[in-house]
This record gives sequence, structure tokens and C-alpha cells, in this order.
Amino acid sequence: MRAMHADITTAIAMAVFAIFLAVCAPSVAAEATYESIRVQLPAGAAEVDVYWTDAAAQAPMVIVAHGFSRNRHSMAGWGAHLSRAGIVAVVPDLPTWSDHARNGRFLSELRDHVLGDVSRRQRIDPARVGLLGFSAGGLSSLLSAADSPSLAIWVGLDPVDRDGLGAKAASRVQARAVVLTAEPSACNAKGNARDMIAALPRPDHFHLAEAVHVDAEWPTSWWAERVCGRSTEAGRAAFQVRATQALKEALPARCSRNPG
Repeated sequence: MRAMHADITTAIAMAVFAIFLAVCAPSVAAEATYESIRVQLPAGAAEVDVYWTDAAAQAPMVIVAHGFSRNRHSMAGWGAHLSRAGIVAVVPDLPTWSDHARNGRFLSELRDHVLGDVSRRQRIDPARVGLLGFSAGGLSSLLSAADSPSLAIWVGLDPVDRDGLGAKAASRVQARAVVLTAEPSACNAKGNARDMIAALPRPDHFHLAEAVHVDAEWPTSWWAERVCGRSTEAGRAAFQVRATQALKEALPARCSRNPG
């Protein structure tokens, strides 16, 4: 009965969370050079923002997945930040609200779609590709990583599992896996990423004691903070520094072949 009560409480909290998150987060896309495209893939259609770097050589690429009931604008800060760090950031709207397996397939198809475009492939190094996902986007991106043996890195920003999908898929992840978790709360299903982390072959897990769930979203909204706790500069910085360091280690810079 206690377990049932806990499940019901979590479900109610997530439903309220979804209602509050329906308010769009402010966009910070204007801070970086980006291209908006619309893709039609077998797993679904979606709008995608591609944040380009100014590097002369081919740059690494990271696909960024947003959280439950959110959209690409709530991860625009990550797109702008990664592009300034020399990484092409591909930030899509996920095509479904809660079909995490389908969203995972979409992320895999999106990677192939971007790399399959001749003009874009000239600016992206296909050997240096990663995935980064927040909350439910952490789950979808993990499912994609599990079926992507050539992937260099997966970064989970306080990921949230659903029905054990992530825990079942985690053992198949061959890429470097870095998981950053906030304090347990209703917004991260009481920290249920622990089962995914335990199933990963070689996880790098960093628990950020000062952070709340929405510190990993960039930008978040005041409605999200009302539900999940007040976002702080220290909490946001903890996610940003750790994630950026991991990505740069897994996707190291390469010297241009064009001297001068």
C-alpha cells in the first residue's frame, strides 16, 4: 500500500508539473548563430535548431534532448553554450509527448539525417558525436545511445526513467556515459536514475548536492521552479561545468588540416 501511495503521489506531481511546464520558457537562441529546419523522419516530424560554431575545421556534434512537456526553446541555452565551446549543437523538439522509445528512435534518425546531408557533413566530424538529454530527454537519449555503437558520449542531465525502459537499455550503451543527478524529488521520480546508473557498464556519476532538477534545464521557467524548487546560479553552474568538461574530454578538439 505504501508503494502504491508513493506511485500515485509521483504521478500526481508529474501531472501538475506538466501543466505548469506548458508555459513556454524564454528563448536565448539570439545569443548564437543557429539555423532552424524542419525534419520529417520515420519516427516523426519536428522543428530543429542547429547551433553552428565558427571553427574552420570539422567540429564535433551533440544532439540535445529536452525534458517532459517541454520543447527545444527550453534547451536553447545549451545550444548557444555548446556552439561557443566549439561543438555543433542540434536541439530538436521531440516528436511525442511521452513515447520515450519513439523519441529515442527519432534522435537516432536525426543524427543520421544531419550527418547524411552533404553540406552539413562538411562542417561536422562524424567520428565525434554525442547525446545530451535532460529529464525525460535523458531517457530518450539513453535509448538512442543504447542502439548507437559508434556514439562517443551520452550525458544524462538528471535523467528520469519510465517503466524501467532506461534500466533495461543501459547495459547496451557502449559510449562513455556521464550522469549528473540533483537531489531526489517528485520532479525526478525520487531520483530513479539510480537504476539506470547501476545498469550502465562504466558510468561516471556525479551527484550535485546543491542542485535541483530544473537547474539542468537552460533556460528554465518560474513555473518549473514553483514545482521543482528554486534554480540557483551554483546549481546551474554545477551542471554546466561538469557536462561541458565531459563533452570536451570525449570529443577532443582536432587541429585544422589547413595551416594558416
